[in-house]
Amino acid sequence: MQVSAAKGGNSSGGAGSVDTLVRLIGRLVRHPGYRRNRIVSALLLRHLPADAGYAWRGEAVLLDRLTRARLDGATLDHLLGSVQSEYTRLRGPADA
Repeated sequence: MQVSAAKGGNSSGGAGSVDTLVRLIGRLVRHPGYRRNRIVSALLLRHLPADAGYAWRGEAVLLDRLTRARLDGATLDHLLGSVQSEYTRLRGPADA
């Protein structure tokens, strides 16, 4: 699925992983069921934008902030997995 593709050979903190993380965070914060106070991962919570909603357009600012943070590969992998898990949790059971 997307997580394995995102984690692929680019887990060394490369720009591709950060771009993927920004895209996934954007998808998460635009989800109608997203509530920042329900995020499980403290690390992910530190990097999430304070504002959210369908009209959120903060990708450029978030990309700049995450790039300047120089996250290592393990941190990026954790964040990518966490954002995927949060999005899956929002979608609910597959049978619903």
